[in-house]
Amino acid sequence: MMIFHIMFKAIKLTLRDKGYFLYMLIFPLALILVLGSVLQDSFSSDVKLDKMTVEYVVEQHSPIGEGFSQFAKTASGKQIVFKEAKSAKTGKSAVENGDAVGFVAVGNDLTVTTNSPSQIEMSVLNGYLTQFTAQYRLASTIIKVDPTQAKILQNPPKVSDSAVTIEKQASGNEITAFEYYAIAMIAMVMMFGINSGISVFREEKVRHTDVRLFIAPIRKSTAIIGNFLGAIFMQVVALILLMIVSQLFFGVHWGQNALLIFVIYFSLLFLSVAIGMAVDVFSNGNPAATGAASILVQVFAFLGGAYFPTGDGLMSKLSPIGWVRVGVRDVMYNDIISAAFWPIALNIAITLVLVVAMSYWIRRKEVY
Repeated sequence: MMIFHIMFKAIKLTLRDKGYFLYMLIFPLALILVLGSVLQDSFSSDVKLDKMTVEYVVEQHSPIGEGFSQFAKTASGKQIVFKEAKSAKTGKSAVENGDAVGFVAVGNDLTVTTNSPSQIEMSVLNGYLTQFTAQYRLASTIIKVDPTQAKILQNPPKVSDSAVTIEKQASGNEITAFEYYAIAMIAMVMMFGINSGISVFREEKVRHTDVRLFIAPIRKSTAIIGNFLGAIFMQVVALILLMIVSQLFFGVHWGQNALLIFVIYFSLLFLSVAIGMAVDVFSNGNPAATGAASILVQVFAFLGGAYFPTGDGLMSKLSPIGWVRVGVRDVMYNDIISAAFWPIALNIAITLVLVVAMSYWIRRKEVY
């Protein structure tokens, strides 16, 4: 019961701090709104494909040249236009000036010249040229086997204008700016638990209640656990509110795995509070520890992609915010349930190590 008394005491102290609600609720929501609005175009994956022009020249009279000329006429449509150039020099100049996506020189084989087209344009061009080579090989094979069947290739089917379609699927790499920053900012807010952890015993010292606490007939571990749970409780309230508000106002759909996502964030909360308490304990209550902890949070936020995307590389793996953000994203959008294992396991493992180390340190000092 004494643990819960200490826990409720810590909760009351937190509720008296008006800055807590500003820092834990209003600040992250404002950042989601501002960063999501300003950077939403950077996260847009909508692709608009303009009409493409491809110039070509048949350099010598040959079956492949005749075949390509026929193909160019039938393939031209709303999506792509094959235009015969006056010469190879003219065709290459059109590419250099940006008037054409590519230039095809048709001799004994096809030589394609491009000028840094976009990935989607290059994919479309490759698709059409691959289709031509497939048709030509088919025609050559048919003529070799039965020359009388060559007439069926004189009128090949026209290439559909909708031959290349673009379909957007929900995935971890194609989320909106609001969704990205909601996931990242909630992780950063959970990391703010470092400050709560530092304040667990700091408040006791400021109010001069730490002496009464440790001379009371209770174990020091009871005082640690009670204050720890008190700090955790208020962070959990903030977590729940942030998840609800982000879904209602920013369109973040947590989906059927919302509870698992909550557990991932909750494990990060445990870790951050434990780090804060450890910083305060091991620094012997040095006031400079608060500033150092704030810098540490910002470093984790920078590495973890809280302010700008950092991908899934080494930077994210060096930050608790990063590995939690990636885990939440994979569970939320890719339905990879196993992605929740590593962030949860890593957060809890580090937390246990810190709690054991703090207990040993305080017991060794006899008086904290």
